[in-house]
Amino acid sequence: MPRPKEKRAPVIKDVAALANVSVSTVSRYLNDSPRISAESRERIAHAIKLLDYHPSRVARGLVNSAMKSIVVLTSDTTLYGSAMTIQGIEDEARANNYPVSISKLADDSTEALRAAITMVMDQNPSGVVVLKYDALAAQALRLLPDTVTKVVIAGDREPDLDQIDLCENQAGREITRYLLALGHRNVFHVTIPGGGGGYSRTAGWEAELRAADRPIPDMLHCSWQPADARELGRHMAHVDGLTAVFAGNDEIAMGLIRGLEDEGKSVPDDISVIGFDDHPLACVWTPPVTTYRQDFPAAGRKAVQMLLSRIEARQQGEELPARFVELRGELVVRGSAAKPRS
Repeated sequence: MPRPKEKRAPVIKDVAALANVSVSTVSRYLNDSPRISAESRERIAHAIKLLDYHPSRVARGLVNSAMKSIVVLTSDTTLYGSAMTIQGIEDEARANNYPVSISKLADDSTEALRAAITMVMDQNPSGVVVLKYDALAAQALRLLPDTVTKVVIAGDREPDLDQIDLCENQAGREITRYLLALGHRNVFHVTIPGGGGGYSRTAGWEAELRAADRPIPDMLHCSWQPADARELGRHMAHVDGLTAVFAGNDEIAMGLIRGLEDEGKSVPDDISVIGFDDHPLACVWTPPVTTYRQDFPAAGRKAVQMLLSRIEARQQGEELPARFVELRGELVVRGSAAKPRS
């Protein structure tokens, strides 16, 4: 037997036909326009009820010129910091009845970045939150038009935009100061991809070594992959005089620890290692990783609050000054860092 045809959901054209008005008149009704007669308003309301019509959020957004939605622009959704920040964004957005969509950056070519930005703008969002955790997101931020409301999380200061600073420069200084206070004469640093800039943890490491009049070793670079960090750790096990390492994040720290141990080095007896972020695995690793905890969900929630307050202000004809909010973290002392043997 032939399958019965599924009942088609009513669309705005059906409402207009039943109410004997134009589609544009129905659109004005849906968006509470005063330019509709009482008679037309009554017919449209009756047609909507008869048809059980539910207006498309997209259609309404197009009429209003902006969707009631938030787009998150990020280069990687799998990393702990990105994932936790997005969780905070979604929690706060949901509490305010704003849907969230994620736009992932996967290619650093100008053409690919422009295509990603075009996809964001095609959604016609109320605003965009940019997770400027690396150079790729920083490049994408430059391509976003000035017309879209945006909030930036992390990275170097954006003087004309609302921004949340995770105080990574201060954190880098604090970690380095802690290792020096333990008695280490040098502190090596393994950077995360795109981890440069004056507000970065890397800049803080360098500034603290300079302030303490200590030599600044060459930075060591690693991908996001712990396996690559493990390989790097095997190499670092044979660097003369190396007793302390500040890793760009906890995943890198854990990979380094495994690589050092592969070559017979004990952490922290031979070499101390400190990570960054306070990944859930850091406290159960062997040894438990000393790290710097950041409150990524709080950053996400605050970003949405700033975004919505700016949207509301603009709706009332007010333009707020650019705001800069600092969210400090804390050093979490565990078992992967100790005084040097000698």
